[in-house]
Amino acid sequence: MVYIQTITIHHHTDVFMQSLTLVEPLPGIFVEPGVLQPTSASKLLYVTPDNVKKCIITLDLKDAGKTQYIVDSNLELTHMHVRRPYDPPDQPLAALHRREFLPDKISFRGGDKIKVKNWLKPLKTFNTFPTAFEENGNTYVWDASIVGQLSMFKASEPDAPIAWFQGSRKMVVDGVPTVLPAFLVLQPDAADMQDLTVVSFLILEHKARMSSKRTELTTGLAVYGA
Repeated sequence: MVYIQTITIHHHTDVFMQSLTLVEPLPGIFVEPGVLQPTSASKLLYVTPDNVKKCIITLDLKDAGKTQYIVDSNLELTHMHVRRPYDPPDQPLAALHRREFLPDKISFRGGDKIKVKNWLKPLKTFNTFPTAFEENGNTYVWDASIVGQLSMFKASEPDAPIAWFQGSRKMVVDGVPTVLPAFLVLQPDAADMQDLTVVSFLILEHKARMSSKRTELTTGLAVYGA
């Protein structure tokens, strides 16, 4: 099942009305070349809004009881907390401390802070991707495709992604402006360590977006000679 957010604009009131339309199965129009697609074994976690700094991650966009994670950040974006609905207020699943000149740090479930780079280890100098972490004797790698889609795989099986992200997309369907929600796809191996998959994804997707923004800014300055 895939939820589609339909936006209806009432020009005379300047009010935006939003509704969710359930589409099943996913129409072929939404299948993009070069982009990984969910399978029957996939678990979908919807990310709403498509903002990895501040969002709700849920199994069902229409059922608040299906919320898996609440992601929140301060205005300066120096701190990010990832909470599950049942986590104590002083013990979020993960607390990230971003620092401008020193290494970022993270703590899990109220434990000691560690350097993010000691957990999520870049495999190339001066590059965010690919990045690896270890769990239960296995090495897992996050990488970005040529179209910027993040995916995770076991280091021993680089051609078999076990998690990947699809950002939100805007399109017109039957004349109606439509927004497809963002979602994180988990195959069984990734679902078995869902917490680590989600936290690592949030950190790395944010880094990827910041890098993309810097590239766009640099390109714009070069084009306009500013």
